[in-house]
Amino acid sequence: MPIYYFHIRHADRVVHDPEGSELPDLQTALHEANESLRELVAHALVSKHSSVPLGIQVFDENGNLAVEVDIDGVIPRRG
Repeated sequence: MPIYYFHIRHADRVVHDPEGSELPDLQTALHEANESLRELVAHALVSKHSSVPLGIQVFDENGNLAVEVDIDGVIPRRG
């Protein structure tokens, strides 16, 4: 099974995922990235962290950027 790495992008830094996750395919990795970003943003807001994650970059096991999920795509805006 392929390994995908989920690097969390903040305004001022990127937090790298050194271990990765074995997932069956890119579609599953994209779903995981979307869900993870929603949870991370919610946790940051509830905890009143000064740094809210802006996105997750998903890299494949060869170090290639496979897909990127941005906060605008997973958090609906009001009005």
